[in-house]
Amino acid sequence: MKRSLTTLALTLCLSPLLMQCAAEKDVRGLDMRLRTTDTKIAEMDNTVIAMQNQRGSIAELANQLEQIKSRLLQLEARVEEKNIQTRKIQEEQTLLKKNNQHQFEQLRGQLTELNIKLSGVIVQVASFSDDFTHLQENRAKETSERATSAAKIADEARKKTEIASAPKIIEPEQTKKKPGKTEESVKSEEIAKSISSKTTTVQDAETNTSDTLYNKGLAAYKANKYKEAYNTFSSYLEKNRTAPLAPNARFWLGECLFQQKEFELAILEYQKVIADYPKNNKASAALFKQGQAFENLAEKDTAKIVYNKLLADYPKSEQVEMAQKRLKVLK
Repeated sequence: MKRSLTTLALTLCLSPLLMQCAAEKDVRGLDMRLRTTDTKIAEMDNTVIAMQNQRGSIAELANQLEQIKSRLLQLEARVEEKNIQTRKIQEEQTLLKKNNQHQFEQLRGQLTELNIKLSGVIVQVASFSDDFTHLQENRAKETSERATSAAKIADEARKKTEIASAPKIIEPEQTKKKPGKTEESVKSEEIAKSISSKTTTVQDAETNTSDTLYNKGLAAYKANKYKEAYNTFSSYLEKNRTAPLAPNARFWLGECLFQQKEFELAILEYQKVIADYPKNNKASAALFKQGQAFENLAEKDTAKIVYNKLLADYPKSEQVEMAQKRLKVLK
């Protein structure tokens, strides 16, 4: 269609020439020019079409390029986001390392302080144990001397009283005349028998009284009357320091204090059991209770030392298994 329009336009333009020059030769020349022009026009049309096609391809390429740019921007945004997250993680890790290092230094300082305190406690315990042992020895000597002196005085007074109050024994003539024995020797034998029987009666009465006092203290402890039990056991020990139940009474004194949360005083009473009666079965029990008292005082390291001492000094005692369990808990 474009070609026909072009041809028509050329014809109109050249019509004056055709009218002036009607020669055949000129007409042929014009025809040749028209054909050449048509050819060039066709080439131009092809060029235009090719350029239009190239424009479409360029537009498509431009669209694809824009999409690629958009994707690149998205990727850059993601990369930047990842970089930000990485920096945050690195900063958090750095801060965490600093905090951990600071906490570690604090723990190390606290551990050093605890070791120093523990050393001081061990020294104090050792010093206290030595002082307490010397004090106990001195008290035991004084008590023994007083008891011996009092016993002598009481024995002399008892003998004088019994001799003065002893009834006269009237013996038959045959007894008086027995060979080998005078009247005075017979009277001495009778007086000795009387004194012996009275002494045995008094000792039995004292034993029954002391056992009753001990049982009273034990009953008060079981009834949770710890102050009453403490006073009763104290009274028992004042009169029966060397009795078979003395270690038990001393141990129950510590138990009464322990139940009243007087852990420091309880530790001292348990120490008396350990020092005065080391071979008694209450010694291992007192050592275990010392460990529990130190635990209640938040002295776990000292409690460990006490439990280990129990395992070393009394490996066959009933408290060994319990001490081992406590050591596992305190680790």
